[in-house]
Amino acid sequence: MKRLALALLLLCGAAQGQAQAQSYPDRPIRLIVASAAGGASDILARAVGQKLSEQWGQPVVVDPRPGANGNVAALAAARSAPDGYTLMMGTIGVMAVNPAIYREVGYDPAKDFDPVARLVSFANILVVNPALPVRSQAEFIAHVRAHPGLSYGSPGNGGSPHLGMVVFAQMAGIRMEHVPYRGAAPALNDLVAGNLASAFSDPLATLPQIQAGTVRALAVSGPRRLAALPNVPTVAEAGLPGYQVVGWLGIVAPAGTPQAIIMRLNGALNGIMAQPEMVQRLTAQGAEIVTGTPAEFGGYIRGEIARWAQITREAGIRAE
Repeated sequence: MKRLALALLLLCGAAQGQAQAQSYPDRPIRLIVASAAGGASDILARAVGQKLSEQWGQPVVVDPRPGANGNVAALAAARSAPDGYTLMMGTIGVMAVNPAIYREVGYDPAKDFDPVARLVSFANILVVNPALPVRSQAEFIAHVRAHPGLSYGSPGNGGSPHLGMVVFAQMAGIRMEHVPYRGAAPALNDLVAGNLASAFSDPLATLPQIQAGTVRALAVSGPRRLAALPNVPTVAEAGLPGYQVVGWLGIVAPAGTPQAIIMRLNGALNGIMAQPEMVQRLTAQGAEIVTGTPAEFGGYIRGEIARWAQITREAGIRAE
C-alpha cells in the first residue's frame, strides 16, 4: 500500500508539472543578469529575451544585478520561487569560479540552480589602448616586462576576462595590476579613455570598439581565430602554446523548478539559438553557439567547477 501511495503521489506530481508546463508562461518572466548593461551577458539576455517574448507573447524583463562578481545576482535568483518565472544568465564566474575565490558566496551553484540550456561560448580578446606602443602580443609582453605593474581591467574578479589575464601573465612571466569593474562596458570605457593599458574583453562588447579603432586587438584567448577578426592570432599561435581560456553563458533556474517547465524552456531556447538570424548575429559578434540538454549543461557546469577550483587554487586567486 505504501508503494502504491508513493507511486500515485509521483504520478500526481508529474501530472501537475505537465499542466503547469502547458499553461507556462502566463505572466512576465524575469531574466536576472549578473553584470551592468553593455556586457556579453546583458547583450545575449536581451536578444534571447526578445525572441522568447515574441514566441510566447509574454514580456521577458532583463534585470541587471551587478555586484560582487555576480554574487548579488546569484543570491537573488537562488532565493526566488522555483516556478519558471525567474531565470538567470549563468556565467563562468557565477556558476564555476566564485565559490573557489570567495570565502562565502551564500549559494552553491550545483545545488541551488537547475541547468536549463547552455547558449554560447566565446573567446575573449586581448586589447590595448592604441596609444600603447605595441602592435603584437610579443611586443605587448616585452613592453610589460619593461614596465611591470601596467594596469588591466575586467568585469569583477573571477570571470573569464580576469582569469584569462591571470593565466596569460603566468605563462608570459609578466606582472600586471588588476582593476575590477562592475561590467565589461565600464572597463572598456576606461581603456578607451587611457585609464587602463589593456584588457581581455568579450567580443560581443569589444568588436564595435575594435572596428571603430578606439582599442587595438592583439590576440584571442580561444582555440581558434574569430571569423570577425581573421588576422588576429590566438594567444597560443602568437607565442604561448597551450594557452586557452574561454567564457560561456547559459540559462539556469532556481533549484526545484518543475522539470516539465525546464524542458519547455530548453526546447524554446535551443530553437531560438538555431534561428539563422541568431546564428549570423552571434557569429558576427564572435560567439559560438553551443546548445544541448539540461543534463549536458549540468555536467559541463560540474566540470567547470572542478577545473577552476584547481586553477584558482594553484594561482592563489582570492576575492574579498
